[in-house]
Amino acid sequence: MSTDAVQPLLHQLHAMSREIVLSMVITEEGLDVAHYGNVSDPDHFSAYLFELKLVSQKILNELQLEGVEEIYIRSKSGCISLLPIFEKGYLACLSTPTLGSTKLMMYAYKYINRIYELI
Repeated sequence: MSTDAVQPLLHQLHAMSREIVLSMVITEEGLDVAHYGNVSDPDHFSAYLFELKLVSQKILNELQLEGVEEIYIRSKSGCISLLPIFEKGYLACLSTPTLGSTKLMMYAYKYINRIYELI
């Protein structure tokens, strides 16, 4: 996995919208591969995102629904989006609430294939 190669892609993702405040690529195990934006402890934060994915999966299993494809949470002060990078990991994006989920996902999906090729 090349952190150095992923970092510029995350920078480009941020350049698409000022409303994206943090993006991270995390592994299937919840480890931080690369991130762009302010986060005090990337390893700790990537573990939180991994736990979010696990909890969401448990909820879907309980409801007898198929696996997690995307997670999107919106609050008054910000949004979290967790998108799979096929079977290799996840792209997490944090944004302001003024950036709609559709636009955020549109931006993110432009980079998922490119990130997949690097990890």
